[in-house]
Amino acid sequence: MPIDPEKLAKLQKASAKKVGGQRIKAKKVNKSAEADDTQLQNTLKKLNAEVLTGIEEANFFKEDGKVLHFNRVGVQAAAAYNTYTFSGFAQEKTLPELIPNILPQLGAENLSMLQKLAEQFQGSQAGAAPAAKEEEDVPELTEGETFENDVE
Repeated sequence: MPIDPEKLAKLQKASAKKVGGQRIKAKKVNKSAEADDTQLQNTLKKLNAEVLTGIEEANFFKEDGKVLHFNRVGVQAAAAYNTYTFSGFAQEKTLPELIPNILPQLGAENLSMLQKLAEQFQGSQAGAAPAAKEEEDVPELTEGETFENDVE
């Protein structure tokens, strides 16, 4: 098999410039939530955080009117560092869903939100009453028309 000397010279010249091998990309390691949790626990140990007992649930009121509700919450506190952690499963709920249980927890800042909720409830009740009244009325019959004619 004859080899063209010009092509061979070009290949040798090009290969002389290449030193080393092809670049190997570093593998991207995804952090797991478990690793983050252990790192957080280690940091809390350094801060001497203590577990607070007797807290059954926690509610965080957001500005948009929704509530982050933690049921069976774990609370740790490092008061010297003004650090508090709440761990558990958080559910985002609306205020009307939690009203009976959280009335004692509501403060002055949530009073306006509670008033708006009461106005909405009254408005929906007032709007429902006239609609029900209209449905109860019996339509008037005109002369010459019967129900049987409308059915056919």
